[in-house]
Amino acid sequence: MLLRRRAASAFVRKLLYFASICGLLWLLWMGLRGMMSTGEGNQAVKVLNEFYTMEQSGNFGGSWELFHSQMKKKFEKSTYVQQRAHVFMQDMGTDTFTFELGEPQAEYDIRTDSNGEELGKVYRITVTQHYKTRFGTFDIVQPCYVTQEDEEWRVLWIYKEKEQP
Repeated sequence: MLLRRRAASAFVRKLLYFASICGLLWLLWMGLRGMMSTGEGNQAVKVLNEFYTMEQSGNFGGSWELFHSQMKKKFEKSTYVQQRAHVFMQDMGTDTFTFELGEPQAEYDIRTDSNGEELGKVYRITVTQHYKTRFGTFDIVQPCYVTQEDEEWRVLWIYKEKEQP
């Protein structure tokens, strides 16, 4: 009888030891996974959210500052601010919009247009803007791109023509 208790006690200790090791490994895995998931993709979403929050409030000069240098070459700041305000606020007759951001998808070696330089790793995030205008309610769905430039996250739009089949 005593032998059975010792054997059972040793088995329980081994089982608890094994369960503890498995628990610690699981916690380590979840911690590492959590650190990776709060990485670049989430930083890209954060910057794009900041960009469209500024656009939403009419702060087009602030949103322009978050553009990648390739975008800044396409639009002078004053021109961008005037045109965005004119098209959305004056022409469409809307004060603001709501928006949703999709999940970030990593892409590599894209170009903003056929003559643009290749970008390394970028995150494509689909943005849906919801407008209520004098012309009715409608949505604009646009893939946006976010990449690092000089260690800062920057926003890009793609102007490359679709290839014909």
